[in-house]
Amino acid sequence: LLAGAPPRCGRGHRPGAGAAGAAAALVERIGLRELALAGIAVVLLSALVSLLYYRRFRYRLEDDVLIVQQGVFERRELKVQADRVQHMAMEQPVYMRPFGVVRFSLDTPGGITTEVELPGIPQSTAETLRAQLDTARRRSTINDPEQAPPAGTGEPLHRTGAAGLTLHGIASNHAYVIAAALTPFLQPLERALRPALQQLETFHDLAASPALVIGLTLACLLATMLVLSVAVSWLRYYDFRLFRDDGRFLQRSGLFNRQEQSLSAAKLQSVEWVQTAVGRMVGRGYLICRQYGGQSRGPDHAGGKFVIPGLTVESSIQLGQLFWLTREAQRSDVPAYAATPFRRVSRLYRRVTVLRVTLAGILACAVLAAYTQQPAWLGVILPIGLLSLPVAHLRWLTVGWKREGRFVHIRIGLLGRRTALFPLEHVQGVTVRESWFQRRHGLATLQLQLASGPVALPFIDRAQALALANEALYLVEGQVAATPILSTD
Repeated sequence: LLAGAPPRCGRGHRPGAGAAGAAAALVERIGLRELALAGIAVVLLSALVSLLYYRRFRYRLEDDVLIVQQGVFERRELKVQADRVQHMAMEQPVYMRPFGVVRFSLDTPGGITTEVELPGIPQSTAETLRAQLDTARRRSTINDPEQAPPAGTGEPLHRTGAAGLTLHGIASNHAYVIAAALTPFLQPLERALRPALQQLETFHDLAASPALVIGLTLACLLATMLVLSVAVSWLRYYDFRLFRDDGRFLQRSGLFNRQEQSLSAAKLQSVEWVQTAVGRMVGRGYLICRQYGGQSRGPDHAGGKFVIPGLTVESSIQLGQLFWLTREAQRSDVPAYAATPFRRVSRLYRRVTVLRVTLAGILACAVLAAYTQQPAWLGVILPIGLLSLPVAHLRWLTVGWKREGRFVHIRIGLLGRRTALFPLEHVQGVTVRESWFQRRHGLATLQLQLASGPVALPFIDRAQALALANEALYLVEGQVAATPILSTD
């Protein structure tokens, strides 16, 4: 349902869901008074640590090198050269606006998390710092950096309106994350509302129809999740605007928390077009531009995920071409986004998927039956086996790939779809895996390692996998203009 990304989405929001469950358990077990006292102690301790952190925090810019010194108990010094900066960001939460300060952050290629973060510096200072770092970056690419236009001036390349924000909220993954966060509070809320509901005559009428109660409950939960998901979309991407500044892209968005994120076209590794199942129905999706180290696991202050929300298919194609035209300014063979069909993987992939889903269901039912000592759980195996057939077929229909010149498209998903587009010479590592079953049928799984993360293509012809792997290695060695080994027919 989430275009092949439920584990990734769950890992990203695991701290929030855990915090929600912990808060609910604390309120119910120790009481509000004890919780308030513990909160006061935490606030006082945080104030003391913040004061020490502030007094030991220093930064300065020497020529084109940013030097940051920080640490409470351990003193650290970090130096970042301007031409190594991958993207910069300025964030101004609502509580910082009255003081005129922002959070300035940046990172370099290969960083897993944000490498430099300057919290609470004046906005004018942050803008000056960004301009100086940007000028140092341009010094190696243009002759007169003083004549370059200021960042983010002129008409925006793209603006997401009210309809796009609303549809993005409906079609995005926010609703599932909100559902996971609300789960710990459902039982306490039900116990709190039950005495009031039992006094209503309507409640007694509904209690006689359990199906109606379940239906109304699910409808209310769905409506609540959709409303909250749309609200999150508006809060995060309100007044979204995308600008191009020479070889860099800049986006500005946010209602209470104003954010600016930058994308260096020279360091762009891949572009992903994502549509959830609901997004396909409403004709909306979003683009993710990934740079070096795009699989960030930490806070995303510096824009590790450069997202353009609320796009139609046509606008995503136009923006995708624009990103690669800027990235490949010296080349003419940028992707044309032709309407050529995707190549499907082997039909045996569908059979293997059925086997995997069925075995996982059998194992889960056996564990539940042994744990609960109720053999009735074994009766669920048959429905799981029948359900695995359409699931495997939909998965097989979605997974595919195609080739357009130097560019490769790889699509994965189930009901939703996630399509990655990247030049073949951006591949940094190649792995061709063959199981015993695949060797018997001349198949292989090709895994391409990009600087932004791995991309896998399962159950394709072994000769095609080896041809793509060999050509990727050949192009990486510098022979970009060579004739492709694999035909695009």
